[in-house]
Amino acid sequence: MDGCCVRVETVDGRRAIWRSDDGIATPVEMMQLLVFCVVALAFLGFVGRLHAAATQVTNTAQAAARAASQAADPESARVAAGEMAASSTLDSRCEGGAHVSMTWEPSPAGSWRGGSVTVELSCVVRNRALTGAWTPGVRTMVARDTQPVDRYQQ
Repeated sequence: MDGCCVRVETVDGRRAIWRSDDGIATPVEMMQLLVFCVVALAFLGFVGRLHAAATQVTNTAQAAARAASQAADPESARVAAGEMAASSTLDSRCEGGAHVSMTWEPSPAGSWRGGSVTVELSCVVRNRALTGAWTPGVRTMVARDTQPVDRYQQ
């Protein structure tokens, strides 16, 4: 017999062979499990940060669209949407800041009041900002929100 097995006698007198791999985790297997758990934890952290960044971009787009919809005319709406995006915390997360574009649809009567305004916000985030470690590449997050322009605004 090689060194992996031991002959043992059971309580009732029968002979049995005990092998060193009978249900017992070896240190090598435990290290493999540890490496897997660390990688899984890092991946979950990345996914969590990615979701938080996407949520922040979506919320900022909604706030910018709401600010634009409360403006008196399309030009001041563009300024309001840009100011809202600039006042958010996206500048610390995005490479080069957030990029805002605004379009609007006139009301059936053809005027600003009663129409709708759409703000699209894009943000380029480096992967290392999401993982906390050096990882190559970037991700572009885009959010779009449409708000109605109040037809009774003064």
